[in-house]
Amino acid sequence: MTDAKNLGRQLLTFYCPLTPYVSPEYEELREFSRDWAKQSDIGEGDPRRTAVFAELGAAFTAHLIPHATGETAKSFVRYNTWGWLPNDRVESDRPLGDIIVELGRWEHILRSPDAWHDSTAPADRALRDAVLALRKALTPVQYERFVAGQSQWLYSMTTEAVLVQRGTPLNVNDYLALRFSSVGGYSAIGFMDGATHSEISAQEWARPEVRAITEAAGHITALDNDRYSYFKERRMASRKHNLFTALCHEHPDYSLDRAVTEAVAIRDRIMTLYLRLRERLLSDADEDMRRYLAGWDNMITGNITLPTLTARYRSAETENGVTVVDKPSDLITEPLPIPTIAWWWDQLG
Repeated sequence: MTDAKNLGRQLLTFYCPLTPYVSPEYEELREFSRDWAKQSDIGEGDPRRTAVFAELGAAFTAHLIPHATGETAKSFVRYNTWGWLPNDRVESDRPLGDIIVELGRWEHILRSPDAWHDSTAPADRALRDAVLALRKALTPVQYERFVAGQSQWLYSMTTEAVLVQRGTPLNVNDYLALRFSSVGGYSAIGFMDGATHSEISAQEWARPEVRAITEAAGHITALDNDRYSYFKERRMASRKHNLFTALCHEHPDYSLDRAVTEAVAIRDRIMTLYLRLRERLLSDADEDMRRYLAGWDNMITGNITLPTLTARYRSAETENGVTVVDKPSDLITEPLPIPTIAWWWDQLG
């Protein structure tokens, strides 16, 4: 039998030797987000939902991209407040076709914000406002990277919606291949550029070790989200995929306790790899690359803090907060035998 108290402790204990940083403008961003969310009716007629989205938008911006300041930070707050709507759509019981059509519409608004400038739908209007603000705040290169990443995220969300409503089981390799994109792994690059005032070159971005550390960092945030989302998602009518269900599908003899232990070990081995790749890249990094890597450090540490800041993730299990430790649960440094990610370790040389 699963010990709920021990399970909660294990899920909410994170190996992370990185130093967190929080925007000094957090309170100002919270006030701005509350006002913008109400004005935009981001909760689509539900004041409580509007308040939760506003809380999430400010917390995400201040903790995960804390170096964004001024109007740039406010432009990100707009988008990060709106950005929880696609998650809610995928988790809803709406007809699958309606979800896919709406996500596709939003993807087009990202690329062409005036396409439906006269729309009265709160979600459409809020997204248009957020995108127009971002286009002013970012450089053309930063903006194009942002839109490309967010478009990929929305496309991956449609895939997730199909799999969730079909109840299609996934093994570990299938799940990790999907999760990096559906959590917004590549979309995060657009946040890095704008928040840290950097633009790593196309040549740098094409380096396999840079791609590897990007994917590793994105998977860390995704798997940490699996952990603190567990308590919320187990109470949902529809069940989303997570690494625990993937492990249990692949190993039918696994108990939930064993699946959680294995999932944490997988995540910690990825964190260990991230730190090794980071050390290697920093040895000869230019200023843009240093800022890019610092951006991922902030994403990882801020993401661990996020469940303690927002009503979306608060529960009896999370009321005591999270615990951060400086040693991994798994000391093995060899590549994980998972095809979609095993190539990362090749980049250590």
